[in-house]
Amino acid sequence: MLATASGAITHLGSSSLLVPLSALYATALWRHHSAPLALRWLLALSLCLGAMVVLKLVGHGCGLPDFPLFPSLFAGDRFISPSGHAAFSAVFYGSVSALAARGADSRWLRIGLPLVAVVLVLAIGASRVAVSAHSGAEVVAGLMIGGLSALLFVWSSRKDGAPRLRPSPWLAGAMALGLVLLVHAGDPSFVEGTIRWAAHQLGSGAGLCELAGRMFPGNRG
Repeated sequence: MLATASGAITHLGSSSLLVPLSALYATALWRHHSAPLALRWLLALSLCLGAMVVLKLVGHGCGLPDFPLFPSLFAGDRFISPSGHAAFSAVFYGSVSALAARGADSRWLRIGLPLVAVVLVLAIGASRVAVSAHSGAEVVAGLMIGGLSALLFVWSSRKDGAPRLRPSPWLAGAMALGLVLLVHAGDPSFVEGTIRWAAHQLGSGAGLCELAGRMFPGNRG
């Protein structure tokens, strides 16, 4: 039961689910509010995912320095590949909830929506540890990158009015169906495997580790 719940929760941060949802969200912002707001969302998302790809390439190919924050808490934790699920869920659910709260009529919704998003994102992060996909340090690193990207989006769009996006039952149904398929059929995402392969290729002959050594002086590679 716990394993099933952890699997369902962890898939809420999967790129197989969040990439199409992010594209739909950008389209909705573009059509119902403004192109600049949609572009700011895509910029924040691109910065988050770009940073994750770089860190994963360096981590898998050369190794990363020990996690610099809270060393006593994460002593002994592996720190190779920051959690993409944690980062993606933080930037997506954080940005969506913050923008929705800005336009909410009820004070409870303005407070409740971001709180629900925080609980969901933390649950996704905890599930990555529960399913042995990442260490606590790797999850925290992903949450920090995704959270900072969400804050960047919220800050950059602070002068924009909140879009009045109507909840779509079709979208909710599609999301639920996608989650069920991911739980029962497995996550078809090939992102991590592709990054591992690219990291091996770059690390073995393309000077990735030399460049990483300049970027991260404490790099173990």
